[in-house]
Formats: sequence, structure tokens, C-alpha cells
Amino acid sequence: NYIEKEFALDKQKNFLTKNIRDVVENTIKNKEKGAKISKTRLYTNLLSSQPLAFNVFAELSIDKKLATRFFSQQFPNKIKEITKIMFEHSDGRGNLEYTGDHSAFDVFAEYETLNGKSGFIGIEVKYSESLNDTPSSHKAKYEELANNSQLFKEGSLSFLKKKPIQQIWRDHLLSLAHLNHQNKKYDEGFFLYLYPESNKECQDGVTKYIQQFNSFSDATNTHNESLTGFYLKDLKNFMLDLYQISQAGWAKNLILRYFGDMKRNKK
Repeated sequence: NYIEKEFALDKQKNFLTKNIRDVVENTIKNKEKGAKISKTRLYTNLLSSQPLAFNVFAELSIDKKLATRFFSQQFPNKIKEITKIMFEHSDGRGNLEYTGDHSAFDVFAEYETLNGKSGFIGIEVKYSESLNDTPSSHKAKYEELANNSQLFKEGSLSFLKKKPIQQIWRDHLLSLAHLNHQNKKYDEGFFLYLYPESNKECQDGVTKYIQQFNSFSDATNTHNESLTGFYLKDLKNFMLDLYQISQAGWAKNLILRYFGDMKRNKK
């Protein structure tokens, strides 16, 4: 699943279009302090979620009108206009006013709401990852954010601290920290976990995670997304929706490259 390094860096074949290549290069050139961007992994690894994130969202970061149409369809009655899309972004890496760690969103979209307020979508993109990495060191700030949110069941902390859901929890907490930060930069915001339903490890992880919410229903096996600010979408269907709206050749190539056919999943 790797492209030979010298060829990969020269020809940049891990990215679908010139626009995407330009966004990747610009992101690397102007990366945020502490951003974890491995150029070798980005250019050579065909199965990594990091280049996939650029392949999905880089064209949208250039074409804000298309981005607005697409995200408005995905999240109805929320978005008037997408104003900015960034990669490997966090307002507070290492800052205890946020989560105190160096986590960041794979993609971060800022938007204007229908009533003129400011909002954001923090996006985590998964593809072939297993979620079986050793959990990061636990921080008291995680518990503070979780308790203040009042979103989680009593006694859930022992589950949230462990794999496979600690990473999901930390990313969700980062979105809550951005939303509730004292600078009041955003009036609203939410977190999107984007993954292929065929990735059973990710499916197992999110299933276990949403069971920790107070709003989780055993009867429907779902939670209240608008209440928790934690949204789930199947990656393939997300791409198919993007192609349906854009009718762009790169969007079709995106689906064929990562999934091999144009069939919609039932999810």
C-alpha cells in the first residue's frame, strides 16, 4: 500500500488533482505549530486517512459555493455559508484551556449560520485504522470537560479512558472545548466522525462510545446527535453524496479509488 518514496514526492500521485496537491503543499508550508503531518506518510501511504482527508475536502476548501451546497445538504437547517476549511487544525494544541494535549481535527470547517452566527465542524476521518493503538496518557482536563458537558452516563469514565474509544472521546472533547472556550469565538459547533461502515474496528468503537451518552437509546441503538454534538456518517455514502451534488470527475474517481464501485451502502 505504499508508493515508492522518490516517485511519490516527485509525482504526488497520492492526490487526485492539481488543486488537491496545491492545498497539500500549502498546508505543509504553513502548518500550525505542533501539527503532526508526516510528509512521507502523506505522499506515500495509499491507505492512510490523512491523504484521504485531503482528497475528500481539498477541492471543497477552494470551491466554497460547492462546500456550502454540500454541507447544507448533509446538515439541513444549520449552514448559510461555509467560510473556511482547514486541515490538521486546532485552536489550542497543548493549551489547558482546551484539552491540554496536542490533538487536532483532520479537517475543520467554519461556517455562518442561517441567523448570522459563527459555527464550526470538527472532522475526524478514518479509513483503514483499527483504533487499537495504546491510549494516550489520561489528563484530568478530559474528566473536567466530560463532567461539565453532562452528556455522559454516571460511571462511564472507566470505559472512556480505554481503547478503542479513548481516541474518539478525546476528539469529541476537543470540539466541546472549542465550543465552550472563554473567547467565545464560535456560537455553535459539532464533531463529525467519518468512517467506512466496513471498518469493523471503527464500527465497534463508535458503537461502544455512543452507549456512554445519557441520550443513548437501547431500543433504537442511537443517541441524540443534536444534543451531544457527535455526528456519525458512513464515508462511502458521504462521498456519493458529494459526487451527486458536484457531478465532478474527481469526486467519482475518489469513490472508485477508495471503494471500487458506486453502490450506496444501506447505512
